This record gives sequence, C-alpha cells and structure tokens, in this order.
Amino acid sequence: MTTITFKRSGGFIGTGMKYELNLNQLPKNDAHSLIRLIKQAKFFDIPENLIAKFNPDEYQYTITVDVGIISHTVRTNDTTMPTSLRPLVDELSAFRAVVQ
Repeated sequence: MTTITFKRSGGFIGTGMKYELNLNQLPKNDAHSLIRLIKQAKFFDIPENLIAKFNPDEYQYTITVDVGIISHTVRTNDTTMPTSLRPLVDELSAFRAVVQ
C-alpha cells in the first residue's frame, strides 16, 4: 500500500490544505501518474528539509510518501523546491477538489 500525505501552508492569503491519498483507492490512471511523478522527481533522494529561509508570502509544503517498507518526508517551499519536484507538487495541489 502506497500513501501520500500532502500539506501546503502559508501563502499570501493563507490558503492551506492537508490530506492523505491511498494510491490503492485511486483510479489506476491517477495512481500511475503520481507514481511516475514520484519517480521522475527522484523523491527518495531529495533531502528531508529544504527550507533554509522562510518567506511569509510563499507556500511551504510537506510531502510524505510511504510505500510500506520505506517512508520519506520532504519539506520545501516555493523558493527552495527542486525543479524536479514541481510537477508532483502541482499534481498534488490539483487533488484538493477531489479529496474535499
């Protein structure tokens, strides 16, 4: 079982979100898309804390991917986010309408 916990906080107007996705309960296309984005980002190779400096007007993200035998959390913000991680963050941000 693979789960993704996604939290977004901060931003200019403070529109945060937090939810957990169980990939086994998603449509296969959505689950495969998220797995592809995790692999493309090399998520498990990204350092855990990338927030070196806090800018109050930008979003901060906490993403945890748990694949059962291994779990990894990444904390980043808009300034310090690796380019490879942006597509995954964008996709997870779009899931807001689905999980609420």
